[in-house]
Amino acid sequence: MTTPPIVIIAEPDPMISSALRVEFTHLDFAVFLAASGREAEDYAAHAVAHLIVLDTKLHLQAYDACVRIRRRSGYAGRPIVMTANDPTARMKAAADKAGANLVLAKPYSVRDLLNAVTPFVPDNDLLLSHRARGPGMAQAQEWVPTSNLTWQSGINSALTRNGRLLPIVRGGNTVSIPLYRKLVT
Repeated sequence: MTTPPIVIIAEPDPMISSALRVEFTHLDFAVFLAASGREAEDYAAHAVAHLIVLDTKLHLQAYDACVRIRRRSGYAGRPIVMTANDPTARMKAAADKAGANLVLAKPYSVRDLLNAVTPFVPDNDLLLSHRARGPGMAQAQEWVPTSNLTWQSGINSALTRNGRLLPIVRGGNTVSIPLYRKLVT
């Protein structure tokens, strides 16, 4: 089994970093989440990553980390991407001077990120040629029920009781939500 591609992500927004972690993990990448530029550098010192993503919200930390990572052995040809909410020409110039390959505007998807770095990596690079091989990530198969399913509705179905949803329990209180309204005539 081949080693999965490594991605280092330094993103201060926990929602974005979590979404990136989930998406890259789903693609069977090894993901290192860094809370700072210094932590991204520490990860880069221990393993040569196939992709580094640094957010400009880290301010000078992101640019300094980019410079130091680029100088490390094994990172001369690796893509380093800076991300920003609203990239300016000044920001792009600073990223270029620090050694970043590009500045990517937020919001972006993992597909956008991989498409953006494609010109900066060789065709046979593991970053672009890797295919997910983990459990449950093989060729997708259509779900087929083992027997004919029968759907029930009405008063005695699994979801209703006397025209109401099953009680929702929160903190000991139960709440019934009507499925329909009785018309008053």
